[in-house]
Amino acid sequence: MAGLKHSEHNFLCEHCQKEYAITDGVVSFGHFTEDKANASADNLISRLKNFFKRYSAFYNFLYYAFGGFFVGLSARQAIWRLDQDKLILNLGSGIKRIRPEVINIDFLPFKNVDIVADITHLPFADNSVDAIINEFVLEHVKNPEAIITEIKRVLKPGGLVYVSTPFVESFHSSPHDYQRWTKPGLIHLMKDFQLEKVGIRSGPTSALLSILNEWLAVLLSFGWRPLEQIWLMFFTIITSPLKLLDYFMWRLPNADNISYAFYYLGKKS
Repeated sequence: MAGLKHSEHNFLCEHCQKEYAITDGVVSFGHFTEDKANASADNLISRLKNFFKRYSAFYNFLYYAFGGFFVGLSARQAIWRLDQDKLILNLGSGIKRIRPEVINIDFLPFKNVDIVADITHLPFADNSVDAIINEFVLEHVKNPEAIITEIKRVLKPGGLVYVSTPFVESFHSSPHDYQRWTKPGLIHLMKDFQLEKVGIRSGPTSALLSILNEWLAVLLSFGWRPLEQIWLMFFTIITSPLKLLDYFMWRLPNADNISYAFYYLGKKS
């Protein structure tokens, strides 16, 4: 981090003399409230997600058991050749720890978060970062292009960027939900980078179940939002084994026309 002087309890910006506190090993470059994270606080699923994020192992189990069935290139695979001394950022990391040396950045101090910051204004110098990961974050921001611009600014020439985004997925506010991308749309979003690889991250069956479970929940809730949330969790649980079909389906021709999500791996030119 350029222009920052480190002490035991804070970082000091040598340019503006502003101090940034270090609390329990987490450095905060901004003040973000729980209200921002819980814009949909009446949403039962959002409340449960925030509760279970206190218990990272159990939350990760729920995420992989009942979320999309992941295929294709993962973030861990994308950076596996990078040495441990490389500077790697995970933007919008939540509680997920990909590798011990990866720096997790989020706007709330969840467990495993190292830096609390606005990822459209990263506290890193130009051309200073070796790799950046950004998984299922861009759909939650109004201006994803601002994040892409910031990624380009801080990456070194030749630095890696790995992004994953949803395509066919029902609305989910965490705390907001604004965007979806086709595969060509994701390639266009990342047009300022050199494309290395792009493909399906979660397949057609995950997409189908995302819509079907929501459809059933809406149908049977009779307009009552709390009941719709309960039905959604119920159907998500009982249909989750069907996601295993994606192990085969994602390989079929034209599966990307109806897939749940895509990944993009690129380099800064």
